[in-house]
Amino acid sequence: MKESIDLSGTKLSNKKKSSITSFCKLLQDLPNLGIKSITLYGSAVRDDYKPRKSDINLLVILESIDLSILKKVRNPVSRARRHRISPFFITEKDLRSSADVFPVKFLAMQEARKVLFGPDVLGEIDIAREHIRLRCEQEIKNVLLRLRRYYIMRGGRKLNQMMSSMIGGFLDTLRVVISLTEKNLPSRKDVVNLAAERFKFDAEILQNVSNLPNRNSSLSGKKVEELYDKFMTVVEKVAQITDQMD
Repeated sequence: MKESIDLSGTKLSNKKKSSITSFCKLLQDLPNLGIKSITLYGSAVRDDYKPRKSDINLLVILESIDLSILKKVRNPVSRARRHRISPFFITEKDLRSSADVFPVKFLAMQEARKVLFGPDVLGEIDIAREHIRLRCEQEIKNVLLRLRRYYIMRGGRKLNQMMSSMIGGFLDTLRVVISLTEKNLPSRKDVVNLAAERFKFDAEILQNVSNLPNRNSSLSGKKVEELYDKFMTVVEKVAQITDQMD
């Protein structure tokens, strides 16, 4: 027997809700698919969902996944992508055994989720603090290494584009680093000021990097290079602090 799909409480349009409901029911109709649960997660559950830009993320937990299962869902997924629906198929066993490998990803999914069908399997996943810290350290050091390499490989050109591509992921990781001491993930609008206070750097640096895509006029080459240098310094400092966390 099918369960109804409850999308109340989200800010999705009725058209988007209808598309999600249709996709979920289409999956439910597939024979022997073995669906355990379907969970909506990400921006569609938060306040920062952008109708024409944001994907609608669905975690679909199945009893098992093999080639026959992938063939069954291929066409429904292809049609769903036209509505920016992005399903992530995984088994419960893989989900539970991967919490140490993808701790930051799963933590972000847990933070903003709404169960549409079945039990809240995602919410039951226990993510170890040390796994989170190690992954954050890896992500931050990766940003630092990429920034350094990019400057050399591109001869110092198009630095604003590189910073713009890096800042979103860095701030997401920074939120998680803060949560290691605060116990809760800070809101996205507060993360820069809170991190600047905790880690002793100038909040204006990250604010300026975040605002690069919104500037009406480009910064001069010298100003961009100065900001690039300051951004690398902040990333390096956060990497060192994360490495030294207990």
